[in-house]
Amino acid sequence: MASPSQSRGLERDISLYNRLIPCLEALSRGCFNEFGCHGWEHVQRVRALARKIGIEEGAALEILDLAALFHDSKRDETDHARRSADYAEEVLRSHGFSESFLKAVASAIASHSYTSGRFSESLEAKALSDADRLDAMGAIGIYRTVQYNLENGYPAARVAEHISEKLLRLSERMYTSTGRRMARERESILRLYMESLLSELRDSSNST
Repeated sequence: MASPSQSRGLERDISLYNRLIPCLEALSRGCFNEFGCHGWEHVQRVRALARKIGIEEGAALEILDLAALFHDSKRDETDHARRSADYAEEVLRSHGFSESFLKAVASAIASHSYTSGRFSESLEAKALSDADRLDAMGAIGIYRTVQYNLENGYPAARVAEHISEKLLRLSERMYTSTGRRMARERESILRLYMESLLSELRDSSNST
C-alpha cells in the first residue's frame, strides 16, 4: 500500500499530466512524420490501444499514456527503445514530474520493443508492449507492413516474409489477457491475407 506521501506525490504527478498533456503531445509530435509505418498516426493508435488494455487490466493510465506517447520518439536511433526512454525521462524531469513517476514511464518505454530483448515487468510496460504489437497485427498491421516495404524499396514477397517470420508470432508474445484476446482476433486477419497473398504471388510467378 502506498504511503500518504507517495499518494500525494502521485496526485501531484497526475495533476501535472492533466495540465501539461497538450504541451507534451506537441513535443512528441515534433519527433514524427504525420504518416508512415512509425509516424504520428502509429503513436495515436498505440495510445488508444494502450488505454483500452490499461483500463481492462487496471494499469496506471497516466504513466501508460506518456509511455505510449514517447515510445518511438527516437525511432531512428540505435536501440530506439532505450533512447526514447532516456528522452522521455529528460522531458518529464524538466517539467517537474517526480523521479518515481518518470522512471516508471521510462522503464515501460525501454522494454516495449520486440527486438530489444528486454522483459516488460510492470503492468504499464506490459500494456504498452501489447499495444505496440497489436498495431503490427490485423488489417492495420498489413497496412503498416506495406508502408514499410514502400519506404524501404522492398518487393511484395517481403510482405509475406515479414508476416510469416514476425507478425504471426506476436500473439504468443502478449503479456496481458486483454492483449492475447485482441491478438487472436487480429491474427485471423493476417492468416487470411497471407494465404491470399501467397496464392496470388504464385499465380503471377513466371516459373512453370
